[in-house]
Formats: sequence, structure tokens, C-alpha cells
Amino acid sequence: MKRVIIAGPFREDEKKIFCDLSSELECVFVDQQAVTTQMLSTAQALIGNVASSMLANQPQLEWVQLVSSGADKYVGVDYLSQNLIMTTSTGAYGVGIAEYMVSMLLAMMKKIPGYLENQKKGLWMDNGMVTTPYSKRVLIVGTGDIGLEFAKRMRAFGCKLVGIRRRGGVCPEELDEIYTIDCLKEQLALADVVAVCLPGTKSTFHLFDEEMLSSCKEGSYFMNVGRGNVIPLDAFLNDNIANRFAGIWLDVCEIEPLPEQHPLFYVPNLLITPHITGGFHLDLTMEKIFQISLHNMKAWLGEGNYIHVLDLDTGYCK
Repeated sequence: MKRVIIAGPFREDEKKIFCDLSSELECVFVDQQAVTTQMLSTAQALIGNVASSMLANQPQLEWVQLVSSGADKYVGVDYLSQNLIMTTSTGAYGVGIAEYMVSMLLAMMKKIPGYLENQKKGLWMDNGMVTTPYSKRVLIVGTGDIGLEFAKRMRAFGCKLVGIRRRGGVCPEELDEIYTIDCLKEQLALADVVAVCLPGTKSTFHLFDEEMLSSCKEGSYFMNVGRGNVIPLDAFLNDNIANRFAGIWLDVCEIEPLPEQHPLFYVPNLLITPHITGGFHLDLTMEKIFQISLHNMKAWLGEGNYIHVLDLDTGYCK
């Protein structure tokens, strides 16, 4: 009998599908916060995210399915079993996050936050000229599922779509141009919009420091939906950095939750959302997490191959 701890956002009908996969399978459903080290020691598999330290000294664990696409807290740790297969929910969040990205970019370009402030003050006031995504050069830093879903939607606005990724190769059909990370500075200088969709890895840590941000085109728009530690927490507190952008949106920060009254909240042209674009807010996202988990559970039971297998050294899927 194999035992799997399932701590994901699944409906009752989905739980039944898991249980019906095999008569030799025991499914234990718990809230994610209720998973304990002792509980894990009785199981051969886990669906859910737990503290990486809880996976130490668990040689019986064969497979862990994360319900997130990001996996930075599991990368580079030396106490995970060499035989452990870890898979992610890459592909589940792209649509939801890309829609937020389009919404927030348009909100900044059309000065929507300013009009909301006017309404709160009871003011009928024109805030002046706005801009359009039409014909703008959009640089997408990180061309995985999220970046390419964003590109698909921006295509309809008549943008020039440019991507940055780790390795060279054929340009994806969603993009007009593709470059490797060594070309980042020169591409930042040309971009009207910069959309950062990078995972948190050793190579991306503080990639967008003040020097890199100073390479961005003046008057451009900057968005980060990847990992907060790609940008030093206080980078945009430098007025010379913040003021070179027409608008900044951060859904992620290096410290989360961002402390109350933190100075970042008060940077005039900066919008902050509390890491909500990749959460369990969209039914489509939850359905995709289930489908990915189901596929990989079947692979664990011997049917087919795993998808979205994490490289524990790089933080990217193999």
C-alpha cells in the first residue's frame, strides 16, 4: 500500500478521482498548515507545499508535487534525498497572472489610480494626457508560461514583443525577437515596457539592482510578477531610480508580507499588490493544478512520465 499526503486546493469530486486511481493507494487529505514532519514520515508522496526543512531526513519520500510554479525555497538545499522527484505546477498560473499584467499596465497607462483618488476626494478632474500600448516595445524578461501568456495578450494591442531567456534558440511564435540574458542591459534601454517573470534562483537574485534599473529607458513602465528577490527591497526608494519610470507595479517584494507603513507603499508612481496574481483566486488555475497533479500521480504509480520536473540545482523545470 502506498500513502500520499494531499494538501492542495482540491474539490471533493477531485479528491475522489485521486482515491480511485488504485486500490493500493491510500490518500490522506489535510490542510497544508496541518502537515507535520511525523505525518510525512509515513508517506511516500506529497501533494502540497511545506517548509523545505520538513523534507529533510525523509528517504522514503519518492515524489513531491508542488501546488506552486515557483520553487525557490527548495533549490540548492543539500538535505533533500537524491532520489526525490519534485514536480511543480508550472503552466497553471500563466493565464491568471497575464490577465493581471495587462490590467495593471493599462491602469498605469490610462492613469486609473489617479482617477480613483479623485473620486475618493469628490473631485471631477481631468488628469491629462495618457499613453497606449500600441506600437510600444515590450520586453518580457523570462519567457516561460507566464511570459508567453502575457505576450499572447499584448499581441492584440499591436506591440513589438521581445523576450529575454537563459539560452538561445528559435524565437517562440508569441514573440518578435528573442535574446539571451547577456543582452539584458541593451534591451532595457530600448523597451517601453519591462515585464519581469523570473523565478527566484541564484542567478536571478538581485539581478535588477540599481545599476540594472538605471539601464531602463526613461519614461518606461516596469512590472515584476516573478520573485521579489530579483529586485533589492529598497531599490525603488532611490528617487533617481523610481522617477525614471512612468509607472511601476510590484506584485512581489523581497520581504513578504511587506511591513505596514513601509516606505515602498508611498512611492508616488509605484503600485503594490500583495502577491495575489499567482494565488488560488481563479477557478481555471485550480483546475490546472488538479490536472497537473493527477497526471504526475499517475506517473508516480507507473503510468506515463512526469511533467514539470524541477531541477533542484537551477530552480528551472527540466
